[in-house]
Amino acid sequence: MASRLCLACGLCCNGTVYGYAIIREDEVEEAARIGMNTMRTMDKSPAFLMACNWLDGAACTRYTQWRPSICGDYFCRVQKRAEKQDLTEEQAFARIANARRMAEEVKALLPDGMPMSQARHEFRRLAGMHPNLTPEESRFVVKMFTLERYLDAEFRGADHGHLPAGKEGPKEA
Repeated sequence: MASRLCLACGLCCNGTVYGYAIIREDEVEEAARIGMNTMRTMDKSPAFLMACNWLDGAACTRYTQWRPSICGDYFCRVQKRAEKQDLTEEQAFARIANARRMAEEVKALLPDGMPMSQARHEFRRLAGMHPNLTPEESRFVVKMFTLERYLDAEFRGADHGHLPAGKEGPKEA
């Protein structure tokens, strides 16, 4: 089931869920050799930028060739929950479709060619100037916030979220 979900999704590899993927130190040279845009994170971890240039739709064109180990080892929260049967396959596909629709709504508000990682920086910049936003900027901030919150809840999980966790409401006595 995990591979069917992955082939219907591609959101990790196209940069929607994460802007980069951490790789092992011994994979940096080979990743660069095959054309992956390698980098170092703020804590100096080796990584490559998303969207992956080997992605075609939602399928990896290097699936049967060498690729960084994270590419085969990573499972999003939707896949993990489906494997544990916390979600039915239908529910998992519905979450993927919802995330894809939300991402397309955000992309429709971006300048042509702007990657999602840059959209996240723009979101943070604009969210910091909330009283001075134009109506167009406000639409973007709301849609981006909604997408990020959905990705945190359904795909990344609380421990890898991009937004601060919301405050819990009052507990019933």
